[in-house]
Amino acid sequence: MTDLTSPANLLLLLVICIAVTVVPRVLPLFVFSRQTPEWLSKWLNFVPAAVMAALVVPDLFFYNGSFSLSIPDNLYLTAGIVTVIFCIITKNFVGTILFGMIFVAGMRWFGLAC
Repeated sequence: MTDLTSPANLLLLLVICIAVTVVPRVLPLFVFSRQTPEWLSKWLNFVPAAVMAALVVPDLFFYNGSFSLSIPDNLYLTAGIVTVIFCIITKNFVGTILFGMIFVAGMRWFGLAC
């Protein structure tokens, strides 16, 4: 059995960690240093919305560790619905985020949610 903590193995591990950290950051610079194709630019416009949806949607339906579609019992679903309505009316990104945070904090402050 080989010694995993030998200097050669630790150096190899260090080189691999550096490569895994640096390559994803440097590779896009080389790939996108030329003109980006039109189809890729259009596709990349959807990435922020997809990431935001992937982060937010599960929290809307899982509250206190269980799946809940009940609006009175699920604070996050209630806040999500009210915040979307606020966003449609105001069309203000920062205001919508602040409104949602203040809505949840207010509901908890007044004891209307867990």
